[in-house]
Amino acid sequence: MLYGIVDCNNFFVSCERVFNPSLNGIPVVVLSNNDGCVIARSNEAKRLGIPMGCPAFQIKDHTNPDNVVMLSARHIVYSDLSHRIMSIVGSMVESVEVYSVDEAFFRMPTDDVERGHEMMVEMVQRIRREVGVPVSIGFAPTHTLCKVAVEAAKKHPSIKDGVYWLVRPEAIDIMLRRTPIDEVWGVGRRLAPSLSERGIKTAFDLASLPPEVIRLNYNVTLERTARELRGEDCLRVNPVTMSRQSIMNSRTFGSILTDRREVADAVINFAERCAKHLRDENAVAANVIVHLRGDFFRKDLPYYANSCRMRISTPSASTTTIVHYALLAFNNIYRSGFGYRKAGVLVTDITPATGIQLSVFDTTDHTKQRNLMQAIDNINRELGEDLVQLVPQAAPDAKWRPKQDHRAAPSKTLRFYTAMPQ
Repeated sequence: MLYGIVDCNNFFVSCERVFNPSLNGIPVVVLSNNDGCVIARSNEAKRLGIPMGCPAFQIKDHTNPDNVVMLSARHIVYSDLSHRIMSIVGSMVESVEVYSVDEAFFRMPTDDVERGHEMMVEMVQRIRREVGVPVSIGFAPTHTLCKVAVEAAKKHPSIKDGVYWLVRPEAIDIMLRRTPIDEVWGVGRRLAPSLSERGIKTAFDLASLPPEVIRLNYNVTLERTARELRGEDCLRVNPVTMSRQSIMNSRTFGSILTDRREVADAVINFAERCAKHLRDENAVAANVIVHLRGDFFRKDLPYYANSCRMRISTPSASTTTIVHYALLAFNNIYRSGFGYRKAGVLVTDITPATGIQLSVFDTTDHTKQRNLMQAIDNINRELGEDLVQLVPQAAPDAKWRPKQDHRAAPSKTLRFYTAMPQ
């Protein structure tokens, strides 16, 4: 049996280039919340030496910032393009495991390597043609070897079609010897120094260790990784599924907030989005948790942090209900005289919406609420995000919204393509 992985190349940057082709061929980086640090780099930016996670103000240490296009992240756009890509993958193969916003594992439809290669090339071309995002695909006998293969597909200059298969034992041996231990999927930078001290510097070194030695000195997870590098199919990914344990929406504010109404407005916004996520997954939640936090590094303001949990009598995904309980929790923990830097709303005890246990004292017409929420979601889906709202929303320049000083230029096709505001 063979597995495959589709991996979007420099995904956030590639998404921005879909709507602004003038960004092609020049150094581009996408910045995190509040324009804090680099979370995506174009190949040109990588060649300038800008590392992943580099704070935006430190880009000058690597190159002239005027030579680099810095863009504030637009995650709602990236999510939409990700769904489009995963839909194409799902239409061409079976058993798709969405691993992250830009990666998905799947089971190859055939064990014929040549035929599989042709099918994967077709997938790469179709995604590029229909979505505009370049992707790479690797396939191999195990998930971990797939990760090795897709990295080769992205980086090896001789691979022009974006597909690389790692099946032959001699090819696997060569690739493992070329793969540094800190680039092995499941190892990472924290564990790599310990392995290097023991002389385990490449993926080949790890695969050569006896399993019992790895388990004795490390853990069973690393043992499975080593077995996978040897071609044993024993690892299962944890895909992004629709059955979450909790859903959170939180944010670090663009500036310190001291006004109660401004902080409450942020909490309302987060609660509404949690409710929307619940409905998207056909689920309901029984707990609403609100947390507030000040700025620990501001010595001129007293520091305060707290959280509160509210139990919903009948689990719900209604915006009115989630917001109501979020505000009850907020009122319990808000204290005047403090500066607030971050807030968030977390919903837990999530269950399918089909099996709600009603409270004996509940008089709410849940059918009417579900119909209302469905009508609002349908309107927003067809005519634009947040067109109809149940609660007052802050203006685009509200102080709690993240700082985005590097917003992309307006695109005439963005709203048509994604049905989303810019």
